[in-house]
Formats: sequence, C-alpha cells, structure tokens
Amino acid sequence: MNNANDLWGKLGELPEEEHIHVLTKLFATYEVRQQRDADDQCAVEFFRHLDNAIEQTAGCNLNRR
Repeated sequence: MNNANDLWGKLGELPEEEHIHVLTKLFATYEVRQQRDADDQCAVEFFRHLDNAIEQTAGCNLNRR
C-alpha cells in the first residue's frame, strides 16, 4: 500500500474528470461492506466522514455566493 503522500500524488496526477470515478469506486466499496455488515466500523466511519465533507463543502459553496 502507498502512504498518504503517494496517494495524494497519484490523485493529483489523475485528470479532474477521473476524480468522480475514484469517489464512486470508494462509495461502492464501502456500501457493499455496510450491506454485508451494518456494524462495519470502517464503513460507518467512511460514510460519516463523507457526510461531513459534503456538508462542509456545501457550506463553503453557500458562503462564496
């Protein structure tokens, strides 16, 4: 596995339109985990962090308007 810095580099090298594919793949992976085990802590935390990130981003976008 790559470390966080390597992964940031790889993400930065991807064309911007590929970022949605990365997010979709992550979402689908954790969705399957949660469907198999509703108490899967990794999946629960992923969706909690994703929800927080969406809320923060939406809040920032509202402040820019």
